[in-house]
Formats: sequence, C-alpha cells, structure tokens
Amino acid sequence: MRTKALLLTAALSAAGVATSMAQTAVYSVNIVGYINKTLNTGLSLIANQLNATPDNKVPTLFGTPAGFVTVSKFNAGTGNYDVSFWDPENAFWSDANMVLNPGQGAFVDNATGAALPLTFVGEVQLNSSINIHSGLDAYSSVIPQAGTVADILLPLPAAGIVTLFKFSNGSYSAFAYDAENGFWGPSMPSVAIAEAFFLDNSSGAAMTWARNFPVGP
Repeated sequence: MRTKALLLTAALSAAGVATSMAQTAVYSVNIVGYINKTLNTGLSLIANQLNATPDNKVPTLFGTPAGFVTVSKFNAGTGNYDVSFWDPENAFWSDANMVLNPGQGAFVDNATGAALPLTFVGEVQLNSSINIHSGLDAYSSVIPQAGTVADILLPLPAAGIVTLFKFSNGSYSAFAYDAENGFWGPSMPSVAIAEAFFLDNSSGAAMTWARNFPVGP
C-alpha cells in the first residue's frame, strides 16, 4: 500500500514501533516529528503539515522572527486575504489567533532581509477529510509527503476541469486536469514537503480529499 511509505521524506520520528511486552505487541497510534523549511526573502506559498503543541496558531508556528514577516491566508468567502504580521519593534503578531492547520496554505512574506529558517514540530494527522469546494482556494496535503498529485491522492473530478497553481519565484505555474480526456496539461504537477498550492475547481461539484495512514500491524 502506497500510504505505508509516505513519511520517509519528512524527517519524521515514528513512535509506532512494535515492542514486546508480556508476549503482546503494543503499538503507539502517534507519529511525531519535525519539518525544516527555509524561506527566501519575498513571498512563499507554504503549508504546515504537523499539528503543533499547544496549537497551530501563527505565533506557535512562526515564533518571533528577526524582522517583519506577514502571513496571508486566502479567504474563499470574501475573495480577499486574512492577514497577520509580525512587528519586531513592538514584538507582537497583529492577529495572534490566525491558524494554519494541515491541509491549508498561506503566503508568507519574508521581509527580514535574510533567509528565514522554519521548523514545524508536531504530530502527523493520520486521518483527515478536506472539502474541495467549487471555485478557488489554497490547499496542501495533510500528510507531509512529496510527489505528484497522484502520489498525494489528490481527488479528480468525474467531469469538468480543475486547475492547479504552483507559486515559485514570484510567479505561478498552471496545470489543468481535463476529466473528459483524463490527463493533466502541460504535465502532472508535483509538490514538495510543506508546499501549498491553489486549486480552481470549475468542475461544478465538490470533492472530498480523504487521507488515512494506518499505524500498526
């Protein structure tokens, strides 16, 4: 099963190792670890793919950077962005309650003047269900996994077209899936660990992106 090999590239430490205790195999249902990601100056479209402690709020995930950093989440309901920025002079996040959960995506504008190293630490969400609604929104794989959209089990419509937008170096690359012909053009897109993307679902129907990662025998 493909899912049994998903986490090899995520630098994760698996706690679900079988141990012998009174002749009975005992398994942990938790997988915890970390993801290192370095953001260049300017905009990056990123994902948090681990559930942090105590929460997935921006102050927990991004800490206290050495310069100005802005996190912008697309709001599909308004068509605008919800914004939280770090003010290093006054040492506060403008919206300390903004949350970036696994499965979501956000732009991070690194205005510190130098590369910004991030370390996401937390627990893998083994079971998830994301609603891919009609229209445009930002998404990411809940499970930290690099590969093609087929590898991360992104659902595809039975009819119509969906377009995936990857952001890099200040510009977008577009990849369209045509259900009638059953292929991606110009090619099947791939994503990296901690990378988010935009998806424009113009198929006319919502889709469910379900992931289930089994732990144990």
